[in-house]
Amino acid sequence: MHIISWNVQGVKKSQVLQEILFLKYTHKPNMLFISETMVNKKNIMDILPKMGFEHIDYVEPVNHSGGLAALWNNETICASILRKEQRAIHMLVHDTEKTIVSGVYAPAQQRDKDSF
Repeated sequence: MHIISWNVQGVKKSQVLQEILFLKYTHKPNMLFISETMVNKKNIMDILPKMGFEHIDYVEPVNHSGGLAALWNNETICASILRKEQRAIHMLVHDTEKTIVSGVYAPAQQRDKDSF
C-alpha cells in the first residue's frame, strides 16, 4: 500500500493540482492525505475531484486554518471512513490485512496541543 501525506498550505495554489497529478503519476499512491487545505466546502468540492481519485472525503478548516482531505482508489485496497474529527480522518483499509490509517492535522499552537 502506498500512502502520500502532504501539508500543502493552501490547496487553491495553482501549482498544487499539477504537483499532485505528478505525484500520482510517478508514485502511484493508493491513498493521499492533504493537510492544511485552507478552503471552504464549495472550493474543496471544485478542486478535489480534479485530482483523479475515485473516492474523496474531507474535514473543513477552522476559520482559515487547517482542513484535511483523504483521497483514495479502491483498485488494490478497500478503504472506508471510520470517523472524522475536526483535525483527523480515521480510515479502515483492507490491503493484505486490515489496517487503521489516520490522517491528522495537529494544532500548531502549544496551548492547543495538550487537549488534542
